[in-house]
Amino acid sequence: MADRKECIRSYKGEMVCWRRDFHKHPETGFEEIRTSRRIVEILEDFPGVSVVKNFCKTAVIATIEGNSDGPVIGIRADIDALPIVDQKDVDYKSQNPGVCHACGHDVHTTVALGVLKYYSEHRDELKGALKVVFQPAEEGPAPGGAKLITDSGQVDDIDVMIGFHTNPDHPVGTMLLRRNEMLASADNFIIAIKGTGGHGAYPHQTKDALMTGVEVYNALQNMLTRELDPVKSTVLSICSFNAGTPKGTNVIPPVVTMSGTVRTFDSEVRTFVLKRIKEILESVCVLRGCSSEIDIETISIALKNEDDMIDIFESVGNEVLGAENVSYMELPEMGYDDFAYYGLKSKASYFYFGTSKVDDLGKITFHHPLFDVDEECLCIGVELLTGIMDKITENMEV
Repeated sequence: MADRKECIRSYKGEMVCWRRDFHKHPETGFEEIRTSRRIVEILEDFPGVSVVKNFCKTAVIATIEGNSDGPVIGIRADIDALPIVDQKDVDYKSQNPGVCHACGHDVHTTVALGVLKYYSEHRDELKGALKVVFQPAEEGPAPGGAKLITDSGQVDDIDVMIGFHTNPDHPVGTMLLRRNEMLASADNFIIAIKGTGGHGAYPHQTKDALMTGVEVYNALQNMLTRELDPVKSTVLSICSFNAGTPKGTNVIPPVVTMSGTVRTFDSEVRTFVLKRIKEILESVCVLRGCSSEIDIETISIALKNEDDMIDIFESVGNEVLGAENVSYMELPEMGYDDFAYYGLKSKASYFYFGTSKVDDLGKITFHHPLFDVDEECLCIGVELLTGIMDKITENMEV
């Protein structure tokens, strides 16, 4: 639709301003107070948009009704930033020390606002309703924004939910898709092992928490390789292991802590691994005369796409970007996105769109302190989402 493309392109200057404002003022999960306020301020200029705010801490939901019957289509835009120092030399560099939009959530927020702006001016093109969820805390902390929002009842009326994400590993003007499993589940854990410390010369007088921790570490890795079907990809990474002090060369420490993450695509494997972590920890500690504690936080379930929605995404991508610029992921990724929770409430699927500047391609990826985007992606994102909404509505009318 040439007229739509031209209209969306006319928003570019305004969208760039929005995006750079969000980028200059990043806020981490559940602390997006200014971000939410700014979203609401922008929405006040869009006729026909109703707003729900001040729920699930910092979430905002914007709804616009079409002029005829049709499905309720949802779009998720995450709004949180990361605890990363922004190292870019640009005038929209983060003004919040130690916090940076290094994953493109400022782009998601801006694109979703662009979609709302378009339909507020063209309600005749909207059948049913559009509900945009500006979600906090995709990056955490647990339980994350999606879990709170889906539990709140605010999205129960959505028939189809669309998720989208910047991809700095692909150039602007491209789209990346995946059928079925796309992103893993994520569970984080913190373990404490308590023994009896003592003198390094008299280990027989201690209950060695450090040695016990090493045994637990090895037993967990052995569990992955000997108890799980190797075809069912699973990651269990111990990412911290702390005991004693560098100067305590003759002190056996009384406490060891370790923390890590579990990633998988299979819900049964996930349940099994979490159960075995607890069992292994307890049994090894009993064997060595130590006690233990474990805290497990569920961050996200696995994200799986619907085939018919991926067909729609591909069709729209071909129209907007050209078939040569639409590709499929060969394998799913062990990263997560809590967008997966919306799939428990409605038909939901997710795509990547390329956002990299030419000079950054292959050098600067997700969560990098120099993360930035080619702002051409803003209008492209709006074109893709409005096109997808058209196709979803057409398919649901058949």
